[in-house]
Amino acid sequence: MKRTTLAAALFLAGAFAAQADVDHWKPTTRDNSDAAMNAASYACGQQVGQHLNGVHISPQYKRCMAQHGWRYLYTQREPTWIDPDTGLTCHSEGIASVCSNF
Repeated sequence: MKRTTLAAALFLAGAFAAQADVDHWKPTTRDNSDAAMNAASYACGQQVGQHLNGVHISPQYKRCMAQHGWRYLYTQREPTWIDPDTGLTCHSEGIASVCSNF
């Protein structure tokens, strides 16, 4: 009984703690296209290391993005959970849940 309770508690803690991040950046130059944002993100990932989901954005990464014309605004957290049947990571899309393996 104790093992079952412990397993359920650990599962629920992991499911509610999992979150996806959506970082919001504001362009400081005229080029505010997705291509410019992706190029800046790639360049900064090469210079100071990739920004990982769930980890705070480092000051070095913010400075690099600023040099490429992007100012950090905020990070929006999106609650996710693990589907116990499939093991996929899921999030809500209004009336439906969307699950994927990344």
